Amino acid sequence: MKVSGIAVLTRKALVTREHGAEAWRGFYRDAALSLPAFQSPITAESRVPLGDFLAFHDRLMARFYPGGNGALSELGAASARWALVEGPLKSFLGTPDLPDLAQALPELWNRYFSETESRLEATLTRTGIELRAYGLPTAHPYFEHLVIGYAKEVLEIHCANPISVYRLASTANADYAYSLTTDPIPYSPRPGRARFASRRRRELTLRELEVLRLVGLGKTNREIALLLRISPKTVQHHVAHAYDKVGVSSRAGATLWLAEQGLAIGANRRARPLRARDELRED
Repeated sequence: MKVSGIAVLTRKALVTREHGAEAWRGFYRDAALSLPAFQSPITAESRVPLGDFLAFHDRLMARFYPGGNGALSELGAASARWALVEGPLKSFLGTPDLPDLAQALPELWNRYFSETESRLEATLTRTGIELRAYGLPTAHPYFEHLVIGYAKEVLEIHCANPISVYRLASTANADYAYSLTTDPIPYSPRPGRARFASRRRRELTLRELEVLRLVGLGKTNREIALLLRISPKTVQHHVAHAYDKVGVSSRAGATLWLAEQGLAIGANRRARPLRARDELRED
């Protein structure tokens, strides 16, 4: 696999804007000493071998954007804003509607990555787009968190709605799958459960339900804390409050309740994104 020089130009623009031209020059000179691909001029049409690019990317993240996967997502969003609004791809999308965006996202993948069998598939849904990546050459977080942050920002640029992101349950052969959606409200329960669910759901906050659904996936409190970037103690409080509100006392009970309400991730329904602190409402 090779990576488009646009990715390098984007980082130059962002680092220079945030830290100054000298910071970029110093960083680039240091990186080029040990990365041969960066010793030749790099333009938007250049293709950088994946190994050198990821080494350059990891050093850049460590110096300018520490913060793990969250920082990767934010860098992805900033990269989309620059490349598509100011940079080499500013005429790529025009004024698209949602079907155009679903078609454009795989095309953007191919614009950034060449000499590879990997691919990105985009499926149009009622409230957004589902993305699935296949055939990644390595399990580097760049391919997931930065790419999804970039894709989310593509929708943010062209949609008035706020866009939420939720990781979907793994599917056969896919390296990862995400839902990018405009709808922050979880799926309605099955008709037979409407009265019970309405009474319960009115009491849960969206953050509590988000935590509960991760409990249903078998995640530990520590794993949930890492995923949501909150403390394990906060997760424990959310779990306790959610158990009390839905009338269960164990993880098994919570998993069963989620399945009964049609809210379990990956069980007959796909995951919906949830926003913290907002109260759920009845339609």
